[in-house]
Amino acid sequence: MSSIFRTRPIRRRTALAGLSAGAVAGLAACSNSGESKNGGQSSDQGGAAKSPSESRKQSSEWTSADASLVEMTDATLNPEAEGKTVTTPRFPQARNLTQATEVVRNRLLREAHWEDIDKVDIKASILAAAQDVLGVAVLGTLGSDDVNVPCTIWYDARKKQSFAPAALIEAAKWGDFAKAVRDAAGEAKLDANAVDQALIEKSAPYGNGPAMAFSPEGKLVLAFRAGAAGDEPARLVVGAEAFLSDFGKLAKDASANPAQFTGEPSEELEHFTPASHAAEAMDSPNRPSDGSEGSGAAASDGGGSDASQGGGDPTQVPEPTAGGAVRPSTAIGYDVFLERCIALTYDDGPGARTPELLETYKKAKAAATFFEMGNSVQEHRKTSLMVAAAGQEVGNHSMTHPDLKRKSRERVEKEVNKNSDLLAEATGFEPLLFRPPYGSHNETADEIIAARGMAIVQWNVDTLDWKTKDTAKTIETTVEGAEKYTEPIALMHDIHDATIDAAEQILSQLADGGFIPVTVSELTLNTGGVEAGHAYCTGTGIEQSGFNCKG
Repeated sequence: MSSIFRTRPIRRRTALAGLSAGAVAGLAACSNSGESKNGGQSSDQGGAAKSPSESRKQSSEWTSADASLVEMTDATLNPEAEGKTVTTPRFPQARNLTQATEVVRNRLLREAHWEDIDKVDIKASILAAAQDVLGVAVLGTLGSDDVNVPCTIWYDARKKQSFAPAALIEAAKWGDFAKAVRDAAGEAKLDANAVDQALIEKSAPYGNGPAMAFSPEGKLVLAFRAGAAGDEPARLVVGAEAFLSDFGKLAKDASANPAQFTGEPSEELEHFTPASHAAEAMDSPNRPSDGSEGSGAAASDGGGSDASQGGGDPTQVPEPTAGGAVRPSTAIGYDVFLERCIALTYDDGPGARTPELLETYKKAKAAATFFEMGNSVQEHRKTSLMVAAAGQEVGNHSMTHPDLKRKSRERVEKEVNKNSDLLAEATGFEPLLFRPPYGSHNETADEIIAARGMAIVQWNVDTLDWKTKDTAKTIETTVEGAEKYTEPIALMHDIHDATIDAAEQILSQLADGGFIPVTVSELTLNTGGVEAGHAYCTGTGIEQSGFNCKG
């Protein structure tokens, strides 16, 4: 895993003067004074035409949409996490976008934790809104020197799927787009080779790739974090109309003319899934095809562009540029079709040694999901906040660990709701995931869990660590399970010493095998996400059926 700090020293932001029409270098995303509360310019939100003198300057600001156009609630980290100020939106009408926003938020928090950065500020704003599109900017400000990491997420309501900003550009035209960006970099006196390299990387915070959104004039504004295109944060303004995917055109219109988002798309489009689960690189729905799979691969354009929508042959690979022309993955973070991922999960905690476990994960720069039990949270409240503030995922594991299938509706409601309330109070983040004790649930429990907005997460790798309390056995079972299953979810418990002792070797051996430990939300985000009231035993790239795993 790459750290967002691997390429640059920490420096203060500086504004660059002399902005040109073709390229603009400036401040990092959403960081200027005089912005609206939504992160864009306080005026001209609808992209109204500017005077000739104004239009020649080419704004490097992103558009913003009135927050009232979108139903949302805020999730705010408990202020007791001193030095960390975090508020991100949740979207009841776009669950996958909520999941994407929280994945980015937690990744930024983990990056800060890994680098021992105590001061963190994370906020979000709405860039665009329309029937089929939502655009969200997430700005992470890390450290006392205000190092900014700009991120943009684009949600396609037709597919109920969130995408990285590369989805705005048609895959077959990425080479021409890269050339236009390179030319703009030259005009801005930025390192064109560095810009080329950043373009083919994952978007921040998982890599150096730029955030992308539209200016009020309809230009595409690329925001690079410090170290990606030079020592300082930089912005480039590019006329990208000719390169936009079908989805990119919708996003541009939603930026210029924001409208109410209702969660009811104009049509429903199936999110392409590779025929083979153990996919090769070009089998991913988030990567363009090299043409070898035939016309069916056209749907792999995460931006929704294909031959029927115009804009050229989607299977055509552009001529390489200096930095490589093929459009990067449109997945946010990890694309499970391209990378070997496993979700390591811990139940029943937090326990006395959970802080030690967090340190082990910090050293390995790894992620996990903690399904916490109310009784344990009450005993280790500060630890629960510590887990959330470190960017690890927190889920609900009931209040007292009963078999929900054997309890009355009133008791189940108390077990589910009281612990969600407790976790929200302790961390500031109400959980989106629920793991039933013993994996046991019924329709009544599902209704209650769904009403609270949580998906049900089971497992397909059971370490039986609670039974064996054997460090070597826990290591062996986890690593063997990772090799045996695709997109596995492994079950452990952070209240047992043997399990804590096993963590370092588990992470080391998984790394040796090429596996990336991720949260459950990361494992499922780019293959449809998880729906409230549905149950999952593995990542959502796999079709699941049956009551316990009916995803």
